[in-house]
Amino acid sequence: MSKEKDKKKPLKGKSSKKTNIVPFKTKSLKEQKIETRNEIWERIDIFAKNLVDAFKQKAAKEALDKDECFYIFYYRVMQSLMLEMSYPKFKYYTTFTKNQLLQHNKDFMNSLDEWTSNQADEEDLFGRKKKIKDKTLH
Repeated sequence: MSKEKDKKKPLKGKSSKKTNIVPFKTKSLKEQKIETRNEIWERIDIFAKNLVDAFKQKAAKEALDKDECFYIFYYRVMQSLMLEMSYPKFKYYTTFTKNQLLQHNKDFMNSLDEWTSNQADEEDLFGRKKKIKDKTLH
């Protein structure tokens, strides 16, 4: 009988906060979503795009030229990258980004017919010599 008397009865009418009872978690591990690297990459990419768009709007309202505002922004980003990363990683990412941007720009410019189709000159607007198709049969 002493064991039954020693058991504490819960207080009636008291909330769980007052009795310091931690609520039981009902979510199982199957219901919790595990993020993949690609999902995190996309989320950070969207955040970066929003940040650049917000900076564009701010730069348009300032008295400085938009190019100077972007230079300041670019300088600060590169400075923080240089301080946060190791030098080999910094060098790799900056070189890779530069090459990627140049390749995308080149592909875009080559896709435009008005930039590459000037028949009167021997060179296109990029300074490349046009390939002359020989129509003679051998």
